[in-house]
Amino acid sequence: MPLFAHAARPVHLGPFPLERLRRGGAPDLAGLPYSAPLRFDHPDPFSLAHAMARYQAMFDTVRAGPVVHDTAEIPQDPVDRSNHLKAAGYYFDASMMAVCALEPAHHLPEPHRNPMIDALRAELERGQPKTHAAGIDAIYADILDAARSPHGPVTGHRHALLIAVGYARDPVQGEPGCDWLHGTQAERAALLANNTAVVLSSYLRMLGHEARAHSMSTSEVDLPRLAVSSGLAFVRDGLAVSPYLGTRYGLAAVTTTLELAPDAPLAADGRSARSHGPGWWTGAAAPRRAATAEPFAHREFRKGPYPFERLKRVEEPTTLIDHARVPRFPKRADFFARALYGDMGKGVQEGAKGGRYVAKSPIGACARRALGALLLLQFGEARGPQSAPDPDRNAENLKAAGYYLSADAVGLCAVPDWAYYSHNSAGEPLAAYHANAVNMLFDQGHETMEGASGDDWISVAQSMRAYLRFSLLGGVVAEQIRRLGYSARVHSVLDGDVLQPPLLLLSGLGEVSRIGEVILNPYLGPRLKSGSVTTDMPMTADRPIDFGLQTFCNSCNKCARECPSGAITAGPK
Repeated sequence: MPLFAHAARPVHLGPFPLERLRRGGAPDLAGLPYSAPLRFDHPDPFSLAHAMARYQAMFDTVRAGPVVHDTAEIPQDPVDRSNHLKAAGYYFDASMMAVCALEPAHHLPEPHRNPMIDALRAELERGQPKTHAAGIDAIYADILDAARSPHGPVTGHRHALLIAVGYARDPVQGEPGCDWLHGTQAERAALLANNTAVVLSSYLRMLGHEARAHSMSTSEVDLPRLAVSSGLAFVRDGLAVSPYLGTRYGLAAVTTTLELAPDAPLAADGRSARSHGPGWWTGAAAPRRAATAEPFAHREFRKGPYPFERLKRVEEPTTLIDHARVPRFPKRADFFARALYGDMGKGVQEGAKGGRYVAKSPIGACARRALGALLLLQFGEARGPQSAPDPDRNAENLKAAGYYLSADAVGLCAVPDWAYYSHNSAGEPLAAYHANAVNMLFDQGHETMEGASGDDWISVAQSMRAYLRFSLLGGVVAEQIRRLGYSARVHSVLDGDVLQPPLLLLSGLGEVSRIGEVILNPYLGPRLKSGSVTTDMPMTADRPIDFGLQTFCNSCNKCARECPSGAITAGPK
């Protein structure tokens, strides 16, 4: 339990008290050899590292691109620029952020290039996936062109933005749910850091500045050397060591032509009583403290970060479902489709053209290209021999994998036929094709929700961050399922065949509340985004939950009273 509040802490300082580290002097890079590229090879054919490899390769494919806009109006002060970009990195789930000037000693003698980029290109050249997602032709052409484009040195770039993602706890041998996780910490951290780097590089290009993401598998610059120069790490025994994470972290970077204010390197190891004293032990200095620095230090991965095991489980959801009479709806009934067809008026239709509701906010729109790239990976049939059909073990492994990758809540359920759309986007009849679903929730953050007015475009950034996060994590889980011999399909914001709210209800991730079709989670409330992976892999389903929400909503009418449009009913259930 947190002992101190940090509501007034500036976002750009992040969750670790980096501002308390001792700094000064020039970094000595002589004792730090150039790093080798990270290859997502693992001796265990069932390791999650193999599933992560495809997604790392896709991020490495879209790490660069043209500057397509004129220079945007941004702060002139380099300190403000650095602070804004650090805050954006933390918003996109980085553990630590820092900035340094890009020097000749930071360039690799030979650039690293992920060999899976070529395999991905060959796969794309065989043809685009069969999907009716909006803009799929343009997405496919863009990603294929990116896969074919070579990248030269970043000689014109003058600054680098560093992203560090800390490891989670090492899975214990024999721990339930961890069959696929052992020995994958480096790959997990590298993938999550690369996600943030790709989004921020896209953001800088949208502002009119050249930028390129660099990962632990594809880079023109040496990431550990940048970490030392930016004050994220110091050199010890030929390694870049973080004062708070040790060597248990992954890196990514964004190099750019935009002038930024660099952070000072660490003095010696950077530690002092101020940085590692009582403030670090108690959490008075920053949200992360010694006891919480490592995720899942005191919980099994399969249980997740929230105590769902304490909730009352029931056989049927607290909202009546008359399965025999639930109609199936066509994809045309989706609100995005209705907006484009003009069902809600000309103004809404114009605002929906070209995804303007996303494009109007650069910090949200910067995730759009990566989201489109991952769309190309969300389909697929079984890729390997079928593993043993053990529903209980599969359920534990699926949930542990989701939580290990950083999902906030994971639930499993059988998929009723009526949860599938009756017709796809092209108007063709759609059969229910998978029996089970892995459902994930992603917290949109109470800090950001409390800072939003509802009319300030913040919701665009919240939505795109969560949608991209699911497309990545859900995609890795789906790829793992395929590698184990079962078909799997990701249902993302860009293209999905199922209605997600009933699946969340059936899998015990929340209840229906007075506010309508949004499933309210007992720990996250309604500030969440969801995604589903359907599959024919056998698994033990979770039961629905009853945490008293129906009684509460029958007694409380606050949302109905406060709703400016009067859209929420105030009567009984």
